[in-house]
Amino acid sequence: MHMLKEKISALAEKRIERLIDLCKQLVDVPSVTGHEGAAQELVRALMKEIGLSVDFWEPDDEAMRQSKYFAENGESFVGRPVVAGTYDGGHFGKSLLINCHIDVVTEQPLENWESDPFKCEYREGKLYGRGVCDMKGGLASALFSFEILRELGLDLNGKLTILSVPAEENGGNGTVASILRGYTDYDAAIYPEPTSNMIQPAHRGAAFWRVHIKGKAAHGGKKYSGVSAIEKGVLVADNLRKLEMYRNENICKKHPLYRDYPISSPVTLGIFNGGQFTSSVAEICMLEGCIEYVPGENSEDVKAMFEQAVHSACEQDPWLAEHPPEVEWFGLLYEPAETPTDHPFVRLTQQCYRDIVGKEADISGFEAGTDMRLLSNHFGVPGLMFGAGDIMMAHAPNESVSVDQLLQHAKVLTLLIAQWCGVSK
Repeated sequence: MHMLKEKISALAEKRIERLIDLCKQLVDVPSVTGHEGAAQELVRALMKEIGLSVDFWEPDDEAMRQSKYFAENGESFVGRPVVAGTYDGGHFGKSLLINCHIDVVTEQPLENWESDPFKCEYREGKLYGRGVCDMKGGLASALFSFEILRELGLDLNGKLTILSVPAEENGGNGTVASILRGYTDYDAAIYPEPTSNMIQPAHRGAAFWRVHIKGKAAHGGKKYSGVSAIEKGVLVADNLRKLEMYRNENICKKHPLYRDYPISSPVTLGIFNGGQFTSSVAEICMLEGCIEYVPGENSEDVKAMFEQAVHSACEQDPWLAEHPPEVEWFGLLYEPAETPTDHPFVRLTQQCYRDIVGKEADISGFEAGTDMRLLSNHFGVPGLMFGAGDIMMAHAPNESVSVDQLLQHAKVLTLLIAQWCGVSK
């Protein structure tokens, strides 16, 4: 183990320019969700270049929509291929899936960027560009890790697949496409989301809601003859704030991987929209947002708790008691997922981190949803999130990743692949 660790570290440091170049190549091809085709062509070429067997296909829209795993959002997969690069040692080693998404969020507004978001730049120890953190840096690290093992003359005993999917940012249907293709039979999976190299074997669930509130319109000059839906919306919003406080203190902070966060389970009010005219009493008001929940919680129970919090506002207000708000659930529903911290794969990841970095890794829960839920919850594939970059930078202008952190991630990942899958000369 010690000799292998030293060889991996030495070669990775010697080849750091290759890691930087892989990041630059991937970032320089725009791949905003819905427009991933050109970037996937590049990934296919890179996978072939390093010796992976490549599967490249365009999902069938009709077949996708027939799947129970599909999240309907109106999207099509025409011109949006999935790429899987596999090396199968065909021996006695374990199998590993590295699930990466190629799509990125919009670069807008451009005026907030200090450099071209689709021209990766290296300055002051960091790489800058849209997606370099979330998660093209993770994909580059995965490709680099396999290349390092090959350059060391090591042959995998088990099967490794590096998957590059579109459509993660708006629901995970790219991974659904890989499931329908048969990429489900693995002993473990890594999702190189930006975790700042923390090991995160759990992620939260999320449900999206709208609350519709009715008032009574009136001229502003005779405000007393109307009922403001906006003012009633404020009452509902206050109840949602109390719901967040209750859930955090009594439910979610009891989960060991989420207890240290200031807010372990947010109830986010993203849109507050009401009224028709400046000098009119608002007749309608709409609140829209997201409620998140930790592994172990049931989505139906969480939704029922949310609806009760909305309707409890009616107990405080005669108008709402007679005109109760309507709760609408829409869009995507992310279930949470979790791998026990004592699982052999989690423990091995910790050991590899300890061997490379020389200290214990931080263990916590990922503060968002990921595609892990699909393979973990439905196919029993244990997984974890582990990647360079701070989630605070994901989706932000001037998105960046530390090269030192990226190199550290690649070293740990290379050793983990070798230890989990097994290697021989």
